[in-house]
Amino acid sequence: MARHDSGFPGGIDEAEPRLDRAQIAQAALDLLDEQGFDAFSMRKLAVALDIKSPSLYWHVRSKDELFDLLIDVVVGKCPLPADAGRPWAERLVGIGLELRQVLLAHPAVTRLLPGRVPFGPNGLRLADHIIGILRQSGFDNRLAGYGYLLLLFYVVGFAGQEIAFGKGPANHARLTQITDFLRDLPADRYPHLTAVADELTARPGLTHRFELGLVGILSELDRQRLE
Repeated sequence: MARHDSGFPGGIDEAEPRLDRAQIAQAALDLLDEQGFDAFSMRKLAVALDIKSPSLYWHVRSKDELFDLLIDVVVGKCPLPADAGRPWAERLVGIGLELRQVLLAHPAVTRLLPGRVPFGPNGLRLADHIIGILRQSGFDNRLAGYGYLLLLFYVVGFAGQEIAFGKGPANHARLTQITDFLRDLPADRYPHLTAVADELTARPGLTHRFELGLVGILSELDRQRLE
């Protein structure tokens, strides 16, 4: 850090450059994307921002507050198109697919979601948008609230499991490993599991399975709406 020569012994530190939370969040997100959750620390973040560690706490009071901010930044990357002319279920499937892709793109941050309520400004906007689609499509408040929670929990859980298997080439290798393991199980002990071993990891891939599950959730919501 540059120093100001005031003429006094030792000089006086210059005031540290002003930062905003957006800059801090972007730097933290870059670190997490590059190095992963386990390697992340506030000290490393301070180094990346070229400031002293205590200065971070003028902007975020704790690591937990930083993590809540990062979750909101990532959730905010999910587009919410104003496509009111499309059927409600099609719109929600689209949001689910977009949110899944956003979470897969930031696996370290996705690991932070379980146990946290994504109610920053972007999370609130997402919740209001989803609930609004349902309420405007004839769902009562109870089912509209259920629909939001079910969609959120399903997407976060599904994406979390995908991340656990690895991304990109690592994902394919992991699925191949699982297939080989299942094929080698004794068929007399696990007759049904071995019978579907190839199907569990076959193409079409996880996007197809994801959409199948999400459509099933929305179909049941619709059935209850019409009762």
